[in-house]
Amino acid sequence: MKILKNVSIFTGGEKPKFFNNGILVWDEEKIVYVGENNKEYKGEVIDGKGKLVMPGLILAHDHLYSVLSRGIPLKNYHPENFLEILKNLWWKLDLALDRESVYYSALVGIIDAIRKGTTTIIDHHASFGYILGSLDELERASVETGIRLSTCFEVSDRWGEVKAKESIKENIRFIEKLRKEKNPLVSPTFGMHAQFTIGEKTIKECAEAGNALDVGFHIHVAEDISDREDSIEKYGMGVVERLLKENILGKKTLAIHAIHIDEKEKEILKETDTMVIHNPESNMNNAVGVSDVMGMMNKGILLGLGTDGFTQNMWRETQVANILHKLNKKDPNVGFMESYKMLFVNNPKIAERIFNKKIGVIEEGSAPDFIMLSYTPPTPLNEDNFFGHFLFGLSPDFVEDVIINGKFVMKEREIITVDTEKIERESRKITEKLWERFNSI
Repeated sequence: MKILKNVSIFTGGEKPKFFNNGILVWDEEKIVYVGENNKEYKGEVIDGKGKLVMPGLILAHDHLYSVLSRGIPLKNYHPENFLEILKNLWWKLDLALDRESVYYSALVGIIDAIRKGTTTIIDHHASFGYILGSLDELERASVETGIRLSTCFEVSDRWGEVKAKESIKENIRFIEKLRKEKNPLVSPTFGMHAQFTIGEKTIKECAEAGNALDVGFHIHVAEDISDREDSIEKYGMGVVERLLKENILGKKTLAIHAIHIDEKEKEILKETDTMVIHNPESNMNNAVGVSDVMGMMNKGILLGLGTDGFTQNMWRETQVANILHKLNKKDPNVGFMESYKMLFVNNPKIAERIFNKKIGVIEEGSAPDFIMLSYTPPTPLNEDNFFGHFLFGLSPDFVEDVIINGKFVMKEREIITVDTEKIERESRKITEKLWERFNSI
């Protein structure tokens, strides 16, 4: 049993609480008590030194494989649309990845995420130059660093039938492996790329395999208008309608983006209890449009927040979500509560579906995943105004300690599970080789 004292605590969740003189008690699996410091427990006492404690952040959609693209030289790169971005950057990158670069991209991305207070990542992987065994490298990186991770392989026909079948096989192999291992920190989904790169034969094979394994699917949905247009032209229906027809939707499935969908498709997402993930920074960067966050939330769709690999910074992603929808709706009254709900209410609910345990909220019985910040508020701080501090005062700069599954993975700003300096030196060497392969494609 571990007892954290001399802290203030924000619990998060739908009905958040704030304890000025808080105590947090946990064992190896769960939080035992959270509240004011008026009870005595036996165990290892940890002095929180007056820090602020809050739930570890959950990144509900990521692409760790993209991390080593930072600063990549792009010759004659002037994309005019989203498809050209995919063809000339991301699809070339995922074909250039090998075992080493997959492993180090995961390590570097996870380290960055931990430093920014993220304790859970739901990842969507692609490395068509190295498919079979690739998900083991992400698992290895997650185990070594200590982060909670869900991952899958992005099935696609874009590199031909052989690689499509290999990517299906990799999803199946990894899901079956994890079920034997029963690793509490790693959980799978069944990955699929956007439908415009998945033909009828492949989508049926994915549906059959994923449903037989009783896992949710993780798929990009109508991120760009071209995905919707392709689906209507080929199949006479929208993207969400096709997913319903092929038995892909459901309460365990993650539909990423969902920008170019109509009202009928929103109703389908609601009726099937499918989860949707909003990625505002990536959507803005790719100029693909803005998700109807308010409309989907008003329908009761479980809508979470991710980064789409654009960054590992959930603080900034939340800040952008807040202001983007004010601008888009031309209404300063929207965005604030929706951003809070995505990050502190819905992302924990989404993670609970993926990991089958309560994550992302500090309450009795939930997983002991939380962060500690050296933040002395210059104005009053309580459960009612915490999110105002989160948006306009707090930042990753204040994160000092990260505890995942009850264990410290970062103390006083230093990650203690891996040698970060060695990893960063080695990743630079590996990235140079990766970029050479990229430029030869």
